[in-house]
Amino acid sequence: MTSISRQQSRLHFQAPIDLVSLAANTLGNRDLEIQVLRLFLTQSTSAMKRLSEETDTGVVHDLVHTLKGSARAVGASAVAERCEELEQGLDATGAPDFSALFQAVDEANGYIADLLTD
Repeated sequence: MTSISRQQSRLHFQAPIDLVSLAANTLGNRDLEIQVLRLFLTQSTSAMKRLSEETDTGVVHDLVHTLKGSARAVGASAVAERCEELEQGLDATGAPDFSALFQAVDEANGYIADLLTD
């Protein structure tokens, strides 16, 4: 019974990076996949640091928009979705809540780090 439960949970697991999408975007070139993943790690870490310090709404929008494109390129759909939600809410008054984006980026970056150490 336990094995069926484990199989069902695996079926519902969605990895933070869609490796099929990544392979399609890099034309199946494994070396390019690794370069793109490393670039995303660097860029997303930098973007999160800047977002936590930035007060200019225009700069915040640009950072979020750039991160969204990068996330789509590596197949990090949860990161891209959080970015899109933030883009839509940036025009509203009040400080944006980046917590969901930070969590999605942390999950994606942890997954990437595991992939790159294998």
